[in-house]
Amino acid sequence: MLDHGTKGTTAVSFALEPHTIAVVLAGSHAHGTAREGSDVDVRGVCIAPLHARLSLFERFEQVEGAVDPQLAAAIDPGLRAHPTASTCLGTKLEGVIFDLAKFLGLCATANPNALEILFADERDWLLARPAWRRLHADRHRFLTRKVEQTYLGYAMTQLAKIETHRGWLLHPPAGKPTRAEFGLPDGPTLGADDRNRIEAGIAERLRRWGIDDLEMPKSTRVALAEHMQEFWRDTLACADEALGERTREVATDAIGLPAPIVAALAAEKKYRAACKHWDAYQAWQSQRNPARAELERRHGYDTKHAMHLVRLMHTGVEILEQGELWVRRPDADELAAIRGGDLPFEALRARADALRERMQAAARGTSLPADLDRAWLDALALELMR
Repeated sequence: MLDHGTKGTTAVSFALEPHTIAVVLAGSHAHGTAREGSDVDVRGVCIAPLHARLSLFERFEQVEGAVDPQLAAAIDPGLRAHPTASTCLGTKLEGVIFDLAKFLGLCATANPNALEILFADERDWLLARPAWRRLHADRHRFLTRKVEQTYLGYAMTQLAKIETHRGWLLHPPAGKPTRAEFGLPDGPTLGADDRNRIEAGIAERLRRWGIDDLEMPKSTRVALAEHMQEFWRDTLACADEALGERTREVATDAIGLPAPIVAALAAEKKYRAACKHWDAYQAWQSQRNPARAELERRHGYDTKHAMHLVRLMHTGVEILEQGELWVRRPDADELAAIRGGDLPFEALRARADALRERMQAAARGTSLPADLDRAWLDALALELMR
């Protein structure tokens, strides 16, 4: 039997296994990139009973950590028959089981982790009851143009981690920042009340420039936000990563603060950002996974993050161009090679830029709808819960 692990799980007021409609393999075993000793992670969906769904004192959305023993016993035969998971039976069995309502909500927003459960290759199903097969039959109705934002967003998060860690590897911070380095006195340059009042003024100006208060469909809001970001980027002549800082500078100037105050605020902000960067570096140093640290040392960047970045972007492009989501990756060999360090860092950056452009072009030309049919989704949820 698998080691069920020691990580704690959220308390559940009902027997989980009878109410679980699906459990699938996740991670490398689902992607086809598993190696010897790869962790065994599972994801699943349950339909919480009425008392748990309507309770005034309890709220169930998901349970995570070590898999419930009864549920583990139910999926054990599937694990033993699986070509790669069966070779990793000595690892801990952990995962997440979502309540149906939470799961459908994640799928409706094109959450990549949720869609990977819904579209998991049937060879990686460990438990599939009739309600799951009913949901799975309609899986393509969850694919919308939202995948551009979600898959690209997840991929860019991976790239940001890679670049941050690479920067620390090549140019580690020399020491904890001091106020003197930023031309600041030992104590605060402004009182707390003055600082709070100024920050509130800047925040209000930024809010007035935003679209959060405007009533519009979410898909329209996302599209408008992208157009506005492009406008500000071109107007201020800056890259995406500098857009927030430059917009804040404009807002600060717009509320008419004296130049010395503006300079002091900018220096304080840079000092706080440097301190945050230092703290993150210290945490990274102390919490690094030894295997990941060796990957970074050997290749100059985290190749596992790179593999996930390319996988997410390839998947997003396929959804937008072909209307299909392959969790079991047809490019598994290439992804494994990237994890092994076959893609130099500069080549990875070039690949990410090219895939980003391709995904954006695919989103403009896709036949997928902007959003899913909410009335249909409500009816489906009710049907499955009944």
